[in-house]
This record gives sequence, C-alpha cells and structure tokens, in this order.
Amino acid sequence: MRRKRSRVEILMDLLEALHDSPQPPTRLASAANMPYDRLQPMLEDLERRGVVRLRPMPDGKGRIAELTDRGRMLLYELRRLRKVLEDFGLDLL
Repeated sequence: MRRKRSRVEILMDLLEALHDSPQPPTRLASAANMPYDRLQPMLEDLERRGVVRLRPMPDGKGRIAELTDRGRMLLYELRRLRKVLEDFGLDLL
C-alpha cells in the first residue's frame, strides 16, 4: 500500500508542475495528483506567501498560476534538501 504524501511532497509536486510554465489550477491539480478542492486553499496560501502568483487568464474565464522568484528559490532549496536527505538514506518528510 502506498503511503500518503507529506505536505512538503505535495508542495514540491506543485512547484515542479509550475516550474516550466504557468498552469490553470485544474491542470495543476491533475499534474500534482490532487483534488481541485484541496488545491485551491493551498494555492491561495502560497499566493499570500509570495510563492505563486494567480492572475486572470487572457480570456477572463479563470485564473492561471505561475511561480514567482520566491517560488523558484523555494523549489531550488527543496530540491537541494531532498538531495542531501537522499544522500543520507532519508526520505523527505
């Protein structure tokens, strides 16, 4: 049986999905393998913290999420932390 992902693992999945290009929340939920209703509050929290920016889509029919510079820095540091932990045989919590 597969264990539940930690909040940090979910966060990394979201940041990785946004790394290459901005995504609408519905596509982001699919990429991060999580339900949309759980994603929404997490995205809003990340926006408050300056990690992502939610902006209107060009057609005005929704929003699109993109990484900020702070979000890119967070992803870089999380990747580094994951590598260090893996080098010591530990999992990212």
